[in-house]
Amino acid sequence: MGDTKINYDEFGINTFRREICSELGEVFWEALTDDMTLPDIETEGSCQCSNMCTFMHRFENMAERETVEKILCKVRHGLHPSQSAWAREEFLKIGDLDAFLKIHLDGELDQFVKRNEEKKDFYGQEITDEVLAFIREYPAMLAPVRKGNTLTCMAFPCNMNEYLKADNDRMKRYHACHCPFAKESILSDETVSATLCYCSLGHVMNFAEAFLGRELEGRVVHSVLRGDLTCEYEIRIPDDIMLQYVAPKETRNVIENYYRYYRIFALSGIVDFHEGVVDWIMPKEGEAGPDLAFHLKLNENGYQEDLQELIVGIQSKAVPRRWLITPDAQPKDIVNILKGYGFKNLSEEAEEPEPGMCLCAADFHPCMPTEDSGIVCREVKTKEDFRRWVDVVNSALHGWNMIDAEHYYVWVAQDHIKIYLAEIDGVPVSTAATIQTGNTASLEFVSTLEAYRRRKAAITLSSKALEELFERGVETVTLSGSSQAVPLYKKLGFHTCFHNIIMLYE
Repeated sequence: MGDTKINYDEFGINTFRREICSELGEVFWEALTDDMTLPDIETEGSCQCSNMCTFMHRFENMAERETVEKILCKVRHGLHPSQSAWAREEFLKIGDLDAFLKIHLDGELDQFVKRNEEKKDFYGQEITDEVLAFIREYPAMLAPVRKGNTLTCMAFPCNMNEYLKADNDRMKRYHACHCPFAKESILSDETVSATLCYCSLGHVMNFAEAFLGRELEGRVVHSVLRGDLTCEYEIRIPDDIMLQYVAPKETRNVIENYYRYYRIFALSGIVDFHEGVVDWIMPKEGEAGPDLAFHLKLNENGYQEDLQELIVGIQSKAVPRRWLITPDAQPKDIVNILKGYGFKNLSEEAEEPEPGMCLCAADFHPCMPTEDSGIVCREVKTKEDFRRWVDVVNSALHGWNMIDAEHYYVWVAQDHIKIYLAEIDGVPVSTAATIQTGNTASLEFVSTLEAYRRRKAAITLSSKALEELFERGVETVTLSGSSQAVPLYKKLGFHTCFHNIIMLYE
């Protein structure tokens, strides 16, 4: 990951000594190594790393576990974040963590595709079609992959071709390991302590510390030294980094998908969509349907005249009374301004305001039905199925006939809209829908009839809908969920970006 280079002049036991002495002092080092044959990079393999086994056993007995991990993470054998100063400059220029990681991953992957096409090796390893397919399956080998507030990294096997050919776990672990202080012990009766892998954590953390510009915390998740088939690491992303370089993009995605969702009601032909300094949807005269104002972009200094005109529209029933306030609303103090014009903040009265939520593909945790659940999920294709879907939505989600099958069946014909229905023992009980725009989408209309709740129909159906989105290349999915449904969405991997504010003109 990155272009940092190990300084092999520093690769050896002296780097361990330097960091141990820096943290615990020379006296500790002398006691640690008293009457011990020190591990040597040139000869350790010939004794199946027995000296390092002894070294680590004694080290872990003499120092606290957290201290041992901290010291090993700093060893790094000549690596320093300054060697990847270019990454810091690029990250700050892009200003978005996910975009930076994607550009970095795409660049690394392109290099391996090129090596595969040109029959060039990677540090002596042939990049076969099988190797390239494995790399594509596990991108964290090439660049950090963000999962929530952590970066996941995976070590590239030392000998990828032999790793893929190995027919038993021990040989896979052996061919995965890079460390000359531990590798040969995998074939012995005593394997070097997996705590040594915190040294490898320091190596992968070096690049992350370079582009984020600070020291970080991490942990070893999987290690071939403790029986896993891969070495994997997690690096915690500081809260302020998440707030500055992740949250703004996710918030924008949630808001933009809100607007796309409200606009699809106009496809029915019985709901008008108005676009102006405030957007809104409202049923045509004599028709039923949703009404809501959103996307407030009033002039910071001249909003008074616009608001007065809009309130006249509310009073004449030409403008909705309910207004959704999202974080992009202008002016920034619009909530207090609207209160001064006779609006009430309904969200202040709610125990838990409805959240705007986001799910990244890497964070998705699907819920699959058990064989005895009786749950059958499918995409709605026919008008008869759509009628069943509408009946569940109106009953379970809205409590009144907000939509009808006749006018809204047009949704089924839209390429970017997918509608899903779940049945239990042949009874339609749960609904969902997705709206896709490029690599982002929203999950909508998640509902379950009251008599069938807590039987996992909604989470199973949502899992199917989300899986299909991610298969089509979607990277993030958003939703606006009721507070009661938040636990369900969190199980799937969603997290809250902000809370909705609903203002009502009285």
